[in-house]
Amino acid sequence: MNQDGSFNVERQAESLWANGYYHLVTMPWKYFFLLIFSFFLLLNLLFSLLYVLIGVEHFNGVTLGDPSHNFMQAYFFSSQTLTTVGYGHISSNGLVISIVASFESFLGLLAFALMTGLLYGRFSRPSAKIVFSDNLLISPYKQGQGMMFRMGNSSKSELIETEVQALLAFNQREEDGTMSRKFYPLTLEINKISFFALSWTVVHALNEQSPIYNFSEQDLLNANAEIMVLVKGTDETSQQLVHARRSYAAGDMVWNARFSPVIEHSEDGAPKLLTRKIGRFELLKEQ
Repeated sequence: MNQDGSFNVERQAESLWANGYYHLVTMPWKYFFLLIFSFFLLLNLLFSLLYVLIGVEHFNGVTLGDPSHNFMQAYFFSSQTLTTVGYGHISSNGLVISIVASFESFLGLLAFALMTGLLYGRFSRPSAKIVFSDNLLISPYKQGQGMMFRMGNSSKSELIETEVQALLAFNQREEDGTMSRKFYPLTLEINKISFFALSWTVVHALNEQSPIYNFSEQDLLNANAEIMVLVKGTDETSQQLVHARRSYAAGDMVWNARFSPVIEHSEDGAPKLLTRKIGRFELLKEQ
């Protein structure tokens, strides 16, 4: 798992279009609009070329001129037909060119229905606006140590019935000398809360029940240890289940440190969560 929660696994696609909807819904907005505009431009250029090959003299309201002038008039007629705007000063006059224009308007209806569905899918796709600390700390906890990270909800919408799960992965040598990747669920101090309004420091006690009890910093680095985190809850606004993921590698762990305060109070006494400082920590003095 990458640090932002995305997976670095490459899957062989069954076909070229197998993941088309996924890419269209998840790609950045600038690339999405560039793709839509490119599709609109390409479709208009294609039909403009067809109109020119048929002959622009079959249009009513067209003033004939050089090839570039005729192509531009065909292009603007195509854009009006594709979008069903139809200003009326240019119209088709002939069976063949009318059939092509009719087919273009049909494609335009399908294209705009598809674009509308994709826009709705992008806007309605639920996501959890959870910010995580950049580091995972090994801090004093009760009579021993604890492994902990901190997170906060940066959305105005509240998360209810929020649950967190943590999975540990590291390399372990078997009895026959081979190396294998082992996965262990981590027991957390608190793994579910009813309301996620402020910050939440998630703690795994490094006691005798922990799979990495008595591991040193170098042991975790040598084992290529990774903590994979899954947070899920119900978004109060959309009433949909949302989730967020995060990964911490052994190199992201800071030993003998604690998180700095992240809650302030406004003038009227209301608590204020400083989400931009969610990862702030301070090193502790060696005892």
